[in-house]
Amino acid sequence: MRLSITQFFWLIATIQVSMTIWLTISPTIGRVHQDAWISIIIGGGMGLWTTFVSAKISALNPGLTLIEVNRVIFGKWLGAIISLLYMLAWLSVTVVILRAMAQFVQLVLFFQTPIQVICVIMILIMIYITHGGGITAIGRFSLIVGPLFYLIILLSFVLNLPNISLRYLMPVYADHGFVPIIKASFIHASFLSESILITMLIPFITKPKKTLKVALLAVGLPSIVVLLATSLVIMTFGPHLSGKFINPYFNMVRYISALEFIQNMDVWVIFVWLFGVFVKLSLYLFVISHGTAQWLRIKNAKKLLWIIAAIVLLLAILPINIAVLLTDYDEKIWAPLIFWPIMVFLPGLTLVLSFYNNKKAKAPAS
Repeated sequence: MRLSITQFFWLIATIQVSMTIWLTISPTIGRVHQDAWISIIIGGGMGLWTTFVSAKISALNPGLTLIEVNRVIFGKWLGAIISLLYMLAWLSVTVVILRAMAQFVQLVLFFQTPIQVICVIMILIMIYITHGGGITAIGRFSLIVGPLFYLIILLSFVLNLPNISLRYLMPVYADHGFVPIIKASFIHASFLSESILITMLIPFITKPKKTLKVALLAVGLPSIVVLLATSLVIMTFGPHLSGKFINPYFNMVRYISALEFIQNMDVWVIFVWLFGVFVKLSLYLFVISHGTAQWLRIKNAKKLLWIIAAIVLLLAILPINIAVLLTDYDEKIWAPLIFWPIMVFLPGLTLVLSFYNNKKAKAPAS
């Protein structure tokens, strides 16, 4: 299985923007209102830093996935525990995204279809993409979906320009100050911290030396897109109403009406967005299956694919209120238990120890 550098770019750019533009805008605006765009910029910078750390870890440990790096850096048992933490974090993300996506599709498109049926169909599509061609198939899929997704988003921005008012962005900074803006930036940064996934992909890339530059571009692009989307949402609905929407970008798209014949654009956005989320879910399914196989030292990861998919499906169809799930997951699980300790601290520690090991290996024997 191989992944071209172009496929790698669109794969990362697609998974980063697909849920970020959907789930980070509302809570950020809800906390700092018209200053949300500042928080998005800061969060984007933090996301670029976590991407840099992830790429450097792979550069210092060429040919190894994160699971293998943990075994080398931390030893057999501690490395296995740390790798398990990563995989549990990725599993939880996959479950929440699948349930949220299924709930949204049910609400917007198939309101009489049971949520369980939608989840089963989605998991089968994920298995079909992942089992058939592995990371190569997912990369090719993203090569089609990614450019189309960004084109649709750009078109929605342009068509919404007649609806905006710059006065909604005022006053800048005066109402909130430094600390609230920084705290709000963690929302956007936490979603971009998914770039740790590149440590599982670099061994498959045909030109690994170009990974750092391409990875930074792939995370920078969705950061700019979310910045523009946040600003346009505020300028369309105002800072207070925007923060009350669950998906303000989707509400903005539904608001578009141009020249009396460009209407119902939300249907096209949802259609392309679904494909983008399938790229994300398929990648997570591949990474968890491949990582678990390396963790258990099983050569054929496809044997675990069906087991992982079944676990994801069973957890996703639990009778949970999705609004409560997203709020509790973000505030009680993701931020305190996953983002800071697993996506920020552990990669930073791994990078420091990788530098130390490389320096020690290059030191002349006394």
